[in-house]
Amino acid sequence: MKNLKKVLAVVLVAALAVAFAACSGGSKSAAVKTGLAVTGTIEDVKDTTLTIDVVAAAVTVDADGKIVDVKIDEAQTKPDLAKADADYGVDLRTKYEKQGDYAMKATSEAMGIGKEWFEQADAFMAWAKGKTAADVRAAVNAEGKTDDAELKAGCTITIATIAETVAKAVDNAAELGATATDKLALNIKTEKYYESNEKNLQYDSNVAAVTTDADGKITSCLIDAAQGKGAMADGKFTVAAGSFLSKKDLKEDYNMKATSEAMGIGKEWYEQAAAYENWAKGKTAADVKAAVNAEGKTDDAELKAGCTITISSIAETVAAAAQA
Repeated sequence: MKNLKKVLAVVLVAALAVAFAACSGGSKSAAVKTGLAVTGTIEDVKDTTLTIDVVAAAVTVDADGKIVDVKIDEAQTKPDLAKADADYGVDLRTKYEKQGDYAMKATSEAMGIGKEWFEQADAFMAWAKGKTAADVRAAVNAEGKTDDAELKAGCTITIATIAETVAKAVDNAAELGATATDKLALNIKTEKYYESNEKNLQYDSNVAAVTTDADGKITSCLIDAAQGKGAMADGKFTVAAGSFLSKKDLKEDYNMKATSEAMGIGKEWYEQAAAYENWAKGKTAADVKAAVNAEGKTDDAELKAGCTITISSIAETVAAAAQA
């Protein structure tokens, strides 16, 4: 009997140890990779009107390369230079921000689902969870849509660019400090470039992918920007239609290093972006906003050592994502 009691005691202690481990160290959320990708396209160039599309995708990815969470959005900027107002009638909200104002529902009803763009984006994001980059790419058919029954039930829009951008975000993903329980957010802020005029026009879309913990602190941060540019000549808008690279994808071709050398650091935009991303970790949205000075740059010694670019729009985009 005494031996039986000893055995039971040992079993009980072992069970309690397992339970304690599960409630403490065992409950620690697994690390995930964070990824961002941006695809820029200029199309529909007709006289004085064009469409600048910037599709962005943010992901968190597990150790098996499967998507834990994903966010997608698209900034579709349509300046009409025939309009008299200084903003050319442009609505700078993203497709997701426009919600019902995007007015896709009627067209979608003809496809059998009657859903707005943001609702179809939600369906795509729900479907993509648990998928790999290869799975996402494989879901696109020859027409740029999908034959996947589950996805097709909630998403009839052309998904080719969205799917490729999501897959690229998975390919780009790296361990930056996020865990599976952190909140993932994506924000795009598009603005007319301050030097735009009747002869030259540029719209910049700043993009931020951010993960935050339960205390609202940033655990990982990725930023990028896409610049849609063109010019007016003889009353017509001239631009090279097709895809264009984001600042981060341009790497050295963005050609900022010479200007940066005059600032004392000699770094390209993507290198300064990396310095900003690293600095942002552990910060709150309020901290991010507070680091911007009156000139739109920073007086923060740590940040200034690796980032001399104007950060006001970047900070606004990152802070908005951190507060989402």
